[in-house]
Amino acid sequence: MGAKRRFPELSESGLIWVIVAFVSLIVLNLITLAMGRSQVLAVLNAHPAGALISPFVFDSWGTIGGLGGIVLLFAPVLFGTPVSQRRALSFFFIAASIGIGEFAVVLWDAFYDTTGLFGSGSSAIAITGQGVIFALSIFGLLRLAGQDTRRLGPLSSHWWYSFAIIYSTLILTSLWFVLSLEPIFIPTLLYNWRVHEFGFLFGAAATVGYMCSRWRALGLDGVIRIDEMLMNFHFDDLCVRFPRRLPKYHVLFRGVEDARGAEFHPERGEIWVSGEFKDREYRIDGPEFERALLHAMVHAELFLEGRPWEHGRPESRQPFNEIAPKVGTPPEP
Repeated sequence: MGAKRRFPELSESGLIWVIVAFVSLIVLNLITLAMGRSQVLAVLNAHPAGALISPFVFDSWGTIGGLGGIVLLFAPVLFGTPVSQRRALSFFFIAASIGIGEFAVVLWDAFYDTTGLFGSGSSAIAITGQGVIFALSIFGLLRLAGQDTRRLGPLSSHWWYSFAIIYSTLILTSLWFVLSLEPIFIPTLLYNWRVHEFGFLFGAAATVGYMCSRWRALGLDGVIRIDEMLMNFHFDDLCVRFPRRLPKYHVLFRGVEDARGAEFHPERGEIWVSGEFKDREYRIDGPEFERALLHAMVHAELFLEGRPWEHGRPESRQPFNEIAPKVGTPPEP
């Protein structure tokens, strides 16, 4: 059941498109390597538009690794973002990384190129992506500072600290990379350094604009809202109230009979919470939301014990009562 849920989440978050985009960049680099890097650049330098294509010409294996690594770094930032905003953030990341990386190359060629030859390599795109992740991580820390969910329970607290460590690590390692390991802010007009400077700074600046334009939706206003990420964390918090730990059921918003209730669906391994709670403030609607979620979790406990469900819609109660005895705990001798 868990594997079946993860792939739709991968798709719905837009991460699959990030993977496709950066794998495509890697493939293009390898194609130009197979064709012969020098021959490809010679053809491109014969045309004014060659600067637009030169970032996709292979320059080093380090760039290939950087393109793959930037996807790995983006994934935790993406899954720390409110569920409703993940897909849009993925497409912003693709557009900003590739678009600004291209712009940095064209800018260098127009104003700083003294050789008359186009530079090459997708490192500008990778460094731009790193600038985006750097800025996203700073905003992630701001969101954690405003939305302090540690008081909700032990698992929510665990994830709060986990994301704080992830964001802090990404910020510090990005600074270490661009300032020390592969310093880009040095006094030179050479292609790699100046293009990398443009890419990193413009990528971070574009991210600031994007985050400010979606300030409330991204939870940067400090208000804790009920979304699928909070529900699934809080499910684990509430499990400590039961004598036996419940399996990890997926909690999501769906239309349910009770406009302010929740339902357990054993056939799907899911708990459905009324969409009326979606994006509501936890400070106001939290107690009622928690009661609804606990109600569905009680039915999950009944199911595991093989006991019937005595209320609810007939179409959901009947299959529940038919399946429950088959999965219930065996009687003690």
